[in-house]
Amino acid sequence: MITKKSLIFLFCIILLSSLVVAQEYKIGISTLKETFEAEENISIRISLLDYQNNPINDEVSVILEDAEKKVKVEKTIPSNKPVEINLKGATHGQGTITARYKDAEAKGFFIIEIKELAKFELEEDTLTITNIGNTRYTKTIQIIIGETTGIKEPKLDVGKKVSYKLVAPDGVYNIKVTDGKTSLTQNEVKLTGTGNVIGALDKSLSERASITGGIRPEDSEKTFLSYFKNSKFMYIFVFVVLGAMILVVIERRYRKKLTGKK
Repeated sequence: MITKKSLIFLFCIILLSSLVVAQEYKIGISTLKETFEAEENISIRISLLDYQNNPINDEVSVILEDAEKKVKVEKTIPSNKPVEINLKGATHGQGTITARYKDAEAKGFFIIEIKELAKFELEEDTLTITNIGNTRYTKTIQIIIGETTGIKEPKLDVGKKVSYKLVAPDGVYNIKVTDGKTSLTQNEVKLTGTGNVIGALDKSLSERASITGGIRPEDSEKTFLSYFKNSKFMYIFVFVVLGAMILVVIERRYRKKLTGKK
C-alpha cells in the first residue's frame, strides 16, 4: 500500500527529474571572428552538450538578423561544426544569432563593418552604377571619355542602381570610370552623337542634360563661329549696335555745327 510519505517522495523524484531534463542541454554560440565585411558569409559554430558536458551531434535551429532587423535568415544546421551563412543585403552594425534546441536557447552577436562600395558595368554606351555596399553610396565618380573628364555624385541606397547613357561625337573612345577605390576601364567603345558635346545623360530623367563634360576645347571656337553665322539674333544685334553708333556720330557733329554758329 502506498503511504503518504511514499507519495511525497515520488513527487520529489518527478520534480527533480523534470528540472534535470529542462537543464540537460547546453548551447554555446561562437563566430569565426568578431567582425565581418559587407556581403561576407557569417561563420558560426553552435556547440551542443548534455548535462555531463558530452557533445550532442544533432540538428539545431538558428536565426540570424542584421542590426536593423531588415534581413533575417532561419536555418537548421548541424551542431558542433563550423557553418557559413549568407546574410546578403545585411546592414552594418551588430547583428544577433539565436540558437534553439528543444527547450534550450542561447543568443550570440556578430558585427558587420560599414562599407561604401559600388559596382560599375558598361554595356555598349550605357554605364550602370550599383550600390553593393551596406550603407548609402555618396562617392564622387569620375567619368573619363577620351580626354574629357567629368564627375557624377549619385545618391544610392543599398542595392539601388542608376544608369547613364554616354554620348560623344560619332567615334570610338577609351572609357574609364573610378571613385578612387573601384575602377572600370574599357577601350574602343563606340559612341554616337550630340554634335560637339561629350558627357553622360541620366537615363531616368525626362529632360536629359550633360553631366560629365561639355564642348571640346578645340571645337569651342568653331562652335561659336558656327552659332554666330547661323543666328538671326546675332545679325539683328550687330545692325542695332552699328545703327546706334552712326546716330551718336551724327548727333555729335550736329551739335558742333550749332555751337560753331553761335
